Amino acid sequence: MTGESSVLEEAHMKHHSHHQRGQALVLIVLAIVGLIGLTALAVDGGNAFTDRRHAQGAADAAALAAALAKVHDQNWSQAGLARAADNEYTNDGVRSTVTVSNPPGPDCDGAIPNPVNLVADPNDKIEYYIQVIIRSNVDTYFAPVVGVDQVHNCVEAIARARPAVTTPIAYGNAMVSLHQSECASFWVQGTAETIVTGSGVFVNSNCASGNFQAFTQIGDGTLSADSVCVVGGATYEAGEVTPPPQTSCGTQLPYPPEYIWPQPTCSVDGTRSDGILTPGNIPGSWLGADVTLQPGIYCISGDATINANDVVTGVGVLLYFMDGGLHINGGAEINLSAPTTGDYAGLLIYLPLTNDSLVLLNGNANSTFTGTILAPASEIQINGTGSSYGYHCQIIGLTIELIGTADTSIFYDDSANYDITLPPTIEVVR
Repeated sequence: MTGESSVLEEAHMKHHSHHQRGQALVLIVLAIVGLIGLTALAVDGGNAFTDRRHAQGAADAAALAAALAKVHDQNWSQAGLARAADNEYTNDGVRSTVTVSNPPGPDCDGAIPNPVNLVADPNDKIEYYIQVIIRSNVDTYFAPVVGVDQVHNCVEAIARARPAVTTPIAYGNAMVSLHQSECASFWVQGTAETIVTGSGVFVNSNCASGNFQAFTQIGDGTLSADSVCVVGGATYEAGEVTPPPQTSCGTQLPYPPEYIWPQPTCSVDGTRSDGILTPGNIPGSWLGADVTLQPGIYCISGDATINANDVVTGVGVLLYFMDGGLHINGGAEINLSAPTTGDYAGLLIYLPLTNDSLVLLNGNANSTFTGTILAPASEIQINGTGSSYGYHCQIIGLTIELIGTADTSIFYDDSANYDITLPPTIEVVR
């Protein structure tokens, strides 16, 4: 019996071993099929993903190329299609289809972009935006087994092509201090009352701590304007600033602002005879005493000091201080107005970024100023004139101080002031 039992057990073990080997073979086959499937998915999926990334890069490049062509008044559609073709998306209708649209049309999902989401800058228009859509077809290697011969990608890029734009400086605020971090970069002191009509005050500094914040009012000096917008903080006495300053307001401008700055030139030397000045290169000292300026551009070297009882008159003039500053003392009678036509229409007094000399504005009750006072690197001190006409000006400096005892009236009208040019820009926005 024992021997017979052993034989039976051995036979059973052999049968069980064969059964296990059969199961293992099935598992191995299934594993191989799974590995082949994963390999197929990796290959076909990887190719599709690689193509999508490549197509997105091509769409971005094509949108930028089209935008660049547009700001140069060239064929933007052709430029976009050519750049896509350079990246192997030839718009042949088989491997790829490329569309270039201005303004943007339906996206890959058929939705039309909302202009509000694209146009964030008040100087922008929906017509500045160019859309490139690339639809590509990627052949598969393994997926045809399950009936998938191709994978389809669709990508989109939108670029902004803003041409050069002429616009009021600093969004048309009547008084602007450009310094980005100076405390008391706009300072109201003394006892004078300053009234701004037709626009507001913009303080670009982000200083927001201490007794002297970006906007600082102390003493009996007062300020009223349509608005007072301060990027940083404000220190002031209740009732002395109307309306109260809005802090953490607006978007800080870069410094220097990204403008195409004026570049006046003088090809001849000016002359002075019997108190009459003619346009051209002149020394700052010629602006003293009693003088009348003939219309034109005056390129001024050195400081100009206008003393009490001096009378300076000029219609249609631009005073361009290449170096040196301007000092107008109390009691002087100043009647100056900017050109009304030409490249520098509305620009009255200009100190370039390379000139950080002080500008001190004063005068008597008969003084009048019409046109933009632009000194982006300078401290501007305004001591008032007491004139009811005052400044029909936009006043822009690195910092501004309202000082002294004479009241100041500032009237802003864009048509009487200089409009700056923003350079053309291109960028991918989506």
